[in-house]
Amino acid sequence: MKKKATIWWVALMAAGLSSCEKGDYVKSYHEFVDVYFDPLRTALRSNPEGVFIAMRYNGAPIDWNAGADGKVRVVEGEGTFEFYDTRNNQVVCDTTVNVIADGKQVYYLFQPTMDAPVTFIDPDGQASEETAPDGHIKLRIANYAQDLIPFAQTDIKVFVKIADEEWNETVVEVGTISNLAGQIDEAAYVTLPYDVPDGTIDYQYYFEFVDSATGEPLLDYGGSPYRTSGFSPGYLDPLPVKNVFTLYLTSLKAWGEAPPFIKKGDDFYEVAINVLYAD
Repeated sequence: MKKKATIWWVALMAAGLSSCEKGDYVKSYHEFVDVYFDPLRTALRSNPEGVFIAMRYNGAPIDWNAGADGKVRVVEGEGTFEFYDTRNNQVVCDTTVNVIADGKQVYYLFQPTMDAPVTFIDPDGQASEETAPDGHIKLRIANYAQDLIPFAQTDIKVFVKIADEEWNETVVEVGTISNLAGQIDEAAYVTLPYDVPDGTIDYQYYFEFVDSATGEPLLDYGGSPYRTSGFSPGYLDPLPVKNVFTLYLTSLKAWGEAPPFIKKGDDFYEVAINVLYAD
């Protein structure tokens, strides 16, 4: 009986081997692959209260490095990725991706405010924009801080603060961006003088906001024209070479009461400058 069983097993093996022609390779396993879903431009991730965005892969929660580079490790092939608000488990965005073993796949999520939808954006969204002329900078700005800037239409005054080798500081107004757009896809690039002389060791751009109709500035809690914190292109990584930037403004709750902040209700806020693209 044992001899017959052995002969039968050998016959099965031979039949299996003969089903493939010589030289054929049948892949019987799947590789694990790193995919990147960058959430740093979502309010659910980047806010003072905590990280409120998580991921489900093919219907099940999965470890996702939402705090840094957005890496998740999954099986190659088609997979469904759902992103949900951890406070209520509601799906805020989903996509199906064919994960491949070769090459780095990177996807960027965008959500300017907590109540805005989460969408995917092109990581090379301004690659076709021409380089700024020598001695100039190109800015495209969208205003998602309309709760703090109540004007029907807003102009931005752009200043640059320059520090020389001895850390002497000067502030220069370099231009105005008129009719600030409320959405990224409505904003246009404006070319302004760079105005950063040789010998500068540090520089930052600042914005003030003006009512387009009246010319009246937005005032801070202390009664002075409100000025944002600095935007520093020289500290971005990688360092921009085209001097072309897409920025968006959002409301950021401040640490407490102080004259340079904006009071709204019982709380105090700043207008935060966020970088969407820098080339």
